[in-house]
Amino acid sequence: MPAHRGMAFVELGVSELDRSLDLYSGQLGFAPGATTVDSAGHRVAVLGSGPAVLRLVEVGPDGRPTGWTPDNRQCGIRHFGMKVADTDAWAARLAGSGVPFDMPPTDAVGGVRIAFFRDPDGACLEFVHGYVQHHNLWSAELAREEIDADRDWDGTPRFDHVAITVPDLDDALARYATRLGFGAVGQVVRPGDEHGFLITNLRAGTATLEIFSFTDPLPGEATAGEPDLLGLRAIGLHGLRAPEVAPGHIQLNPGSS
Repeated sequence: MPAHRGMAFVELGVSELDRSLDLYSGQLGFAPGATTVDSAGHRVAVLGSGPAVLRLVEVGPDGRPTGWTPDNRQCGIRHFGMKVADTDAWAARLAGSGVPFDMPPTDAVGGVRIAFFRDPDGACLEFVHGYVQHHNLWSAELAREEIDADRDWDGTPRFDHVAITVPDLDDALARYATRLGFGAVGQVVRPGDEHGFLITNLRAGTATLEIFSFTDPLPGEATAGEPDLLGLRAIGLHGLRAPEVAPGHIQLNPGSS
């Protein structure tokens, strides 16, 4: 098995970098780093100070939507999740400033309290409070690892997870756990769900990869790797070269190739 790889970044295409910085840095508190220019001439801002950071790429007002829909059965990157100490307080703070919410603070399966909202370009973001209680726990050590890592955390938003929907769970586990060395933590079961919704959590360094699987998944959009996309569009890993984007991470159907 390959060495355990950590998640390096989640990448979002944005239409106006300064507007997005107001949310991610100004309101959510992710520490701003240097702003650079990529090979396509786009301004790029990296936010955060930990091993896993946010990478915002300004593609301009003519950027194209990723084709994301609110149905979690659609394959591809679903949302980016942030751990907070108080979901209700953070949701109230952002809602009070006009940030649109798709789901107000809600107690969810797995024993966590969550809320979903959108960034200025429509990317789906999540606040989550608490630590997931897995119905099928595969590694108590990996589950404790996240709790232990938060002992000195101040409760402000931090990089927690990226959720993806895959067309075939076995294929996804072969890729992420076997080939890329992600640690398998466990599964959250949604009993009675008509679509067989199952959440499988893998540990990627200091972050989690949430794999959504269904008995009837929907296809994603065939726009892999195109530089003018808005919204959530790539996951990068340490341990390849640099870090760089892993095979399958820069496409909207990351379990299909």
